Amino acid sequence: MGRFLSCAVAAGLLLGAAGCSLTPDPKKNLLETTSSHAVYRLPPESLLATARQLLDEQGDELLPTSDPMYLKTTWKIDGELEVGARWSRILVNAHRLSDGRTMVRAYRMNYMTNGRAASHPSLNGGSKDGKNSESGMAGRHGAGEPLSPTKPTLQRATDFEWALLSRVEPRFAAHLKARVDSYLTEPKSESGPQEVPEGSAQ
Repeated sequence: MGRFLSCAVAAGLLLGAAGCSLTPDPKKNLLETTSSHAVYRLPPESLLATARQLLDEQGDELLPTSDPMYLKTTWKIDGELEVGARWSRILVNAHRLSDGRTMVRAYRMNYMTNGRAASHPSLNGGSKDGKNSESGMAGRHGAGEPLSPTKPTLQRATDFEWALLSRVEPRFAAHLKARVDSYLTEPKSESGPQEVPEGSAQ
């Protein structure tokens, strides 16, 4: 099982456990935190091909990049620009380690615009049809950067990293789910979380 993936299961579970009281879904938190430590025994090209498929399935559009190990989506816009909108994009990077394994990190960049915010001149040219008007882009995509007094935020997209792990190694993902279920249901000692034996898929 999981011959393509090695993962620091113990570290992920313990790190995730620290945040369980702060999230409404401890199981999701544990799984995503654990998957953020994944190191794959697959070439980066294969992993990025799967990442492209996942992005396409969730309605994201890719922009061309000069780095073959880097994926970047267009901005996805939710809301009405006249009253406020949320702009988001996904960034994915694959890095080949010295031992031949591959590390994949995904990030989500977010912008919030309040009211009417000016758009970059190239914004309308970034859609598939190239004909989007600025007033009709709610739920659409744009390649231009939003001009806004707010600063963008960048966070690990652990949900996307978990989706990638689940797609590449479904049997190992099922194993992690079983481990997390066991961890969440077992009695906890007063001294704190019990260490989960490290698991490494060979």
